[in-house]
Amino acid sequence: MLIDYYLRIPKRIRLLIVFLAIVLVAYFIVRFLSIETKNIPEDFLRARQEASLIAQEIVNLSNESVNKIDEIAKFDEEQKYTEALVMISQELERNRKAREKAVDLSVQLEAMAKNLAQISPASASQKALEAVSSETALISRLITYNDYLTQLLEVLRGKFLGKNSNDKIPELIQKLNNEAQAINDLNQKFNETMKEFDAK
Repeated sequence: MLIDYYLRIPKRIRLLIVFLAIVLVAYFIVRFLSIETKNIPEDFLRARQEASLIAQEIVNLSNESVNKIDEIAKFDEEQKYTEALVMISQELERNRKAREKAVDLSVQLEAMAKNLAQISPASASQKALEAVSSETALISRLITYNDYLTQLLEVLRGKFLGKNSNDKIPELIQKLNNEAQAINDLNQKFNETMKEFDAK
């Protein structure tokens, strides 16, 4: 019955209906089924590369620092205070470098954040935002780590110079280990999120 009705329609109108149906189907395919073109600004890619390298340096510095603290503790047990004081000075210098790296990383994260709006598709932009958030949290944990490290080194220095014998040392070492692990975890999350970003 529907076919009979359709056949009664003049040929020109039938062609127009078919044409409109093809246009609607094509629009539906383009609008809903096609993959949105991926767009990533060059500035974002450059900042991402730099941020990744800097974050890895920060992870390496914090890991080295944790290992050196163990060595300082051994010198303490062996009463090799001169060696321990030399190593404390080295760790304070490493701590300063880590703070500088945190500033460098924040500059790169700012550049990444400024380009988030230009990233498409939206799912890729969302992953990029998650990655930036991870590295921002890493900077926060690094600041906390550096504060604990400074406290520990000052306490140890005071102890070795005979000014105090502080029982906060084990607590500070535990806090440092926790922060170093958090820094590692956040950097790993950044790398994993960026892999997901690349797959979008």
